[in-house]
Amino acid sequence: MNTLTVGTSLAMVYERINAALWDLHQSFHRSGRLDDANAKLDEVAKLFAAYLAFKTGAIPAFPGADAPQLIAALNAAFTAAARLPQYTLADGSSIFGARPALALRTGDEALARELIALIRDCVDLAFDLRGAGQPFDILNEAFGHFIRDNFRGNTEDAQYMTPPEVVDLIADMAFLELERELAARPDPGRHWLIADPACGVGSFLAAAYRRARQSGTLPPQRLRLVGQDKVERMVRLSTINMALFDVEQHRVTLGNSLERGSALDACNGEVDVILTNPPFGARYPEHAISQRCAENTPFFCAPRSSTGMIDSELLFVDRCMTLLRDGGHLLMVVPDGVVSAKGVAATLRKHLAGMATVKAVIDLPSTTFAQAGTRTRTSVLYLRKGRTPAPAAALLGIATDLGFQVSSRKGVQVKVRQGVNQLPAIMDAYRRTAAHDGATAAVVLNAAPSCVVVPEAMLLQGPWTASHYSARRVETVAVLRQNADYQLTPLGELVEFLGDTRRPTPWQEGWAFISVLHVLGEGFLDMTSALRHAPKMPGMPTQAGELLLSRLNPRIPRICITPEFGVPTLCSTEFEVMRIKQSQHTYLLAYLMQTAAVQKQIQSLTSGTSASHNRIRTAELAQVLIPIPKVGSALTQAIWQQTAIYQTALNHLEQGAKMICDIRAQEPHLFQC
Repeated sequence: MNTLTVGTSLAMVYERINAALWDLHQSFHRSGRLDDANAKLDEVAKLFAAYLAFKTGAIPAFPGADAPQLIAALNAAFTAAARLPQYTLADGSSIFGARPALALRTGDEALARELIALIRDCVDLAFDLRGAGQPFDILNEAFGHFIRDNFRGNTEDAQYMTPPEVVDLIADMAFLELERELAARPDPGRHWLIADPACGVGSFLAAAYRRARQSGTLPPQRLRLVGQDKVERMVRLSTINMALFDVEQHRVTLGNSLERGSALDACNGEVDVILTNPPFGARYPEHAISQRCAENTPFFCAPRSSTGMIDSELLFVDRCMTLLRDGGHLLMVVPDGVVSAKGVAATLRKHLAGMATVKAVIDLPSTTFAQAGTRTRTSVLYLRKGRTPAPAAALLGIATDLGFQVSSRKGVQVKVRQGVNQLPAIMDAYRRTAAHDGATAAVVLNAAPSCVVVPEAMLLQGPWTASHYSARRVETVAVLRQNADYQLTPLGELVEFLGDTRRPTPWQEGWAFISVLHVLGEGFLDMTSALRHAPKMPGMPTQAGELLLSRLNPRIPRICITPEFGVPTLCSTEFEVMRIKQSQHTYLLAYLMQTAAVQKQIQSLTSGTSASHNRIRTAELAQVLIPIPKVGSALTQAIWQQTAIYQTALNHLEQGAKMICDIRAQEPHLFQC
């Protein structure tokens, strides 16, 4: 394997690490040893810790790949390392268990040589990059695939390694606020408690320590770092990572941070900063939460009428607020539902609005956790515990590129450097956000990536979804407001939304059914397919003249007016069904809703668990501003002329579609098939 050096570009670093890991994978396969994912991860961690101890001078020897009696020499090095204080837990036990030992045995020399080569190069690279001022989270980046394989299929304990690009943003935001606090209220004797209740490999804690070493106002000696994870192997890896970055005054413990009785309970109400990416996707029954979590999650332990299931990510938000002191900071990676979903998530947001200040919501691209096997939409949520007396503003940012893509190579998801990381630009915008506290309207700080300062009072009126406040949408509305020829009218004032008044109805033979895919373009409907479609799922009744808008994936606009089929007609439940309050405006509204000024607003109103399941909610759609021409304005006549032409064109398309239907209806008489 080629040696990795500081002079190597980051792209080449990833290429060589990926190649080395693939070689190691093949070595495991050829040897037939350590075929269990747990055993592989454990052995890599043990040898990593031993070589790290040798590299720092804590043990006298670590064998090279060509050393005689290689297995015995490796065992001796690991045994010596396992006794070191940096690998000892608070109770005095080793992170490697009561009887630390390698699984490698005589006969495993070929595999051992591969392991030694990989670990030496990776640790050496980490040290060289750190010495060059480019710290590299090697445990996260290089060995994350072992961790992912180890927890594959285990939702509750799943480990999704946070990309360093996101870790850096979160740490930078937190330390900016800490330095501002210190500048406002100097306290040379104060110590700061920074915690991660789901610490994984300790990336956030290590990043916090690195920021302190770089800070001129907050030296690392004044930090107390606390991490906890419910998985023993993560505690082990996090402890090793602390040693890799020479982190002082840290404590990593084993325990479920949600449940009462863990070591983390001693920090309740005392933590200054929480940086975390907790597991999400697991669900807990409410009755079990009150028994197991109690005062750790006070919001979810309060008497409630529901007896359902609660998502783990919501529980972690509640738990983190309990850990924080008044004025403490929570920066947390959350799935989209936390900031946008209805139901329990919306109720939690309302509760948080009364006890915390929203500082920022940063939308992350779907590639963020693609290497871990998921393209779930996620955001960085930043809350400060406590309400501010003066009107505050929040930064709503949208990152579409982190400077990498993820591709599959030989069955392994690998990170490939591509594009430009937009998070530093978002961090620059965040530095300017405080200057806009007290603003009464949204302020665009940056167009690409989108960075908009939103008055918190405005944000708290609905979901905290960053895309709803995109620079594109804000600038579009601002331009429309400057034109005196338009009356900007919310869509909800122009139409009746009929979804709540009609029940899904099973399709019957002879009925028409309009699918989202039947809307082919600018209001054109494939009537033949609508008459032939035989759906298994129920549809929503719709009548001629009603306006249909697809709520699914709005970046592909699908809007049409229901035609007269002459038979009962249903449409997909993915449509928003609207009745125009003034019938003479039907074609005007259909025309205006396809304009760029309206589409830029609609396409910002998305929420969902992944990029392929973006949807618009009725409440947000009702707030879309439609530029209705004012009577007597210079543009009124021109717009109505365009609308008349638009209506004529759609009528011709409908007539042509009906003719095609009639032609197809003659097929049985022409072809005996």
